[in-house]
Amino acid sequence: MAENINEEFDWDNLSDEEWNKRLDEKIAMFNEGRGEVKLPPPSTAIMTDEYERGINYKYITEDLIRHFADACGDPNPIWRDPTYASGTRWGGIIAPPLFESCIAFGSAFGGRLRVPGIARLAGGSKHDYLKPIRPGDSFSIYDRYAGFEEKQVEGKPYRMFIESVPRYYINQKDEIVAVETHRNIYMATPPGKRGKKVKEAKMYQDKVRRVYTQEELDMIHQNYDDQLDGKFRRGAKTRYWEEVEVGEKIPTIIKGPVDVADACARTMVSCYPYAYAIKWAVMREHLQHHPIDPDTGEHILRRDWHYTDHAANIFGYPYANSAGIQNEMMLVHGITDWMGDDAFVKSADSQDRRMVFFGDMTYVKGEVSKKYVDENNDHVVEVHVWGENQDGVLHTKSDFIVKLPSRAEYNRPL
Repeated sequence: MAENINEEFDWDNLSDEEWNKRLDEKIAMFNEGRGEVKLPPPSTAIMTDEYERGINYKYITEDLIRHFADACGDPNPIWRDPTYASGTRWGGIIAPPLFESCIAFGSAFGGRLRVPGIARLAGGSKHDYLKPIRPGDSFSIYDRYAGFEEKQVEGKPYRMFIESVPRYYINQKDEIVAVETHRNIYMATPPGKRGKKVKEAKMYQDKVRRVYTQEELDMIHQNYDDQLDGKFRRGAKTRYWEEVEVGEKIPTIIKGPVDVADACARTMVSCYPYAYAIKWAVMREHLQHHPIDPDTGEHILRRDWHYTDHAANIFGYPYANSAGIQNEMMLVHGITDWMGDDAFVKSADSQDRRMVFFGDMTYVKGEVSKKYVDENNDHVVEVHVWGENQDGVLHTKSDFIVKLPSRAEYNRPL
């Protein structure tokens, strides 16, 4: 697949018509490579592109699973207590959904459409699970390119594209355990329309950080105490498929106010550590995408907007924001508490709709939207789960397909 297409012309000085023509040519060239399989860089390699990512953790340990659960804020003993987990039908600790983001997150195809006028954002991911991930597993990965699709947007000066790349996770038995389809959103604005207020950041220009009342904080802390006490957790009490009703709601789980400690907890387990010279290596060939810090004169790694308000301000946003995958991780806690130890998440299809800024709350809510027996004769339910901020605005949503035990087939292996 061609990675670059005649970059000799000046994108900023093209007419809007020519700019769109060149963009279409570039995307068509990428899409000619649909289906191409690509191995990631070796784990020993020093990355030269922040978005070209390989294995992060090859070997799965009890500690790594526990740390991931900690980063979700989830105290469930099935993720952390070997004695408890050995008494479940799994016979030991297993990893929560989205854990594959620890193993490797993103794709080997890197960040594309690196031309002026392109804004790139996380678009959520589709996660499919064939088997549980356990301590002692080891993984290899490969990616299969799925290309760009344009989404029609009304009344906007930009065009919107979604790029998808499925990543396959292969365990030591050569089994495909999980497939994560990473989605990126690209907003493409031609030169003649960039003077208008078209940036996605503009919708947040009036954002003001909330100061919570003591009554609100007491409510938050009570919910946290209830989480720690397992009040919302189904646990060892089997939730049978026959007992579930469409429209049934899951308990509300609270997260926040999100802060830098929360962001760093996620970074520790499912983000690639770049510092000093290693950080420079992923930046130096793409400096136009890593802005200069006016306080130091040096370029900053663009992901810094997930950690400091100062970096977020440089990008035009009011406050630091939690990463898209972190927002998806919040929803996992709600569904796994509801479904209980005997259930298995077969898939999670997530969409990132709005940013979650430092200081924002998340109320994880959900309800059962479907109930059926699938093509594998599994008894499943679809549960729509979403996160709302303190103003009731939805920021992330996910549809989980959960396999539940049936009373008629309880002893059938999951």
